Amino acid sequence: MTDPGAVAREQVVAAPPGEVFRWFVDPDLLARWIGIRAALEPRPGGSFRFEIVDGEWCSGRYLEVVPGRRVVFTWGWDSGAIPVPPGSSTVEVDLEPHPDGTLVRLVHRDLAPEVRPLHADGWSRFLPRLAEVVAGRDPAPYPASLPEEVPWPSTPGP
Repeated sequence: MTDPGAVAREQVVAAPPGEVFRWFVDPDLLARWIGIRAALEPRPGGSFRFEIVDGEWCSGRYLEVVPGRRVVFTWGWDSGAIPVPPGSSTVEVDLEPHPDGTLVRLVHRDLAPEVRPLHADGWSRFLPRLAEVVAGRDPAPYPASLPEEVPWPSTPGP
């Protein structure tokens, strides 16, 4: 069933699902496409925490970890600068074989309407960054720019 309030994005990544999976559960790899540093415990109940821009942390817990196929974790912002408390929303990532590598299907649920644009914009930028780093290329800096109507911490990104 489709959730009309969810943010959904897809991205083809030129690597097999098992390789793409590693980029969601290895802290050094995750930090290369979505942030500065990460502390991850990729097992059900384990912590999911990373610094997305200087001083701004996202955190939650892994709910489901199926190597090479699926990762589900809760999500929120530690500082309160963005009104999504840690663990209050859920990100589901499904990895499907694709002729060009892996189709990454990401659905971010349980977001209030006022913060959906920020997260839609973020995933629209970060998933292509994932594809770039997996392919061995340097991605464009993030955030390059954000819509003015989207709330964002005043600290510039990496």
